[in-house]
Amino acid sequence: MMLIEAMVSILLLMLGILGIAGLTVKSTALSGQAQYRTEAGMYAAQIIQLMSLSVDRSSPSALTQSLAALAHQAEGTERCSYSGSELSDSSELGKVLKAARGESANTLVGLPGATASGQQVVVETDNHLNRVTVRLCWQGPSDAAKRIYEIQAFVH
Repeated sequence: MMLIEAMVSILLLMLGILGIAGLTVKSTALSGQAQYRTEAGMYAAQIIQLMSLSVDRSSPSALTQSLAALAHQAEGTERCSYSGSELSDSSELGKVLKAARGESANTLVGLPGATASGQQVVVETDNHLNRVTVRLCWQGPSDAAKRIYEIQAFVH
């Protein structure tokens, strides 16, 4: 009888250990995803801040024009496959977009699987609304599909 009890207790112990191992693997994967979301948020916030700092606020029309000039691939509507005019890689915003793709001098930064067609900066200036939407797409090593980070801000 004691042998059966010992076998059952060993079986329960093994199931517990396997459960903990599974939780460890899952938490590691989720922390990696959280890291990429955090990095995408930092790149998007930096883009918004640079746009806010680089516009001409001398008049409402100057603000609208200078803000519209900072749009990047604004015509694309398909998720993570955007198109349209692009910002120069040598501009300050272009450098941030390039770094988000991992194409900067420091190869340790950037979102995995990010491409130029997966970055979009949309500027809506209707009625001096001046809404800016930044979308950054990436695909992590264990992701089945592309992920997207989107942020909206108003520049006045």
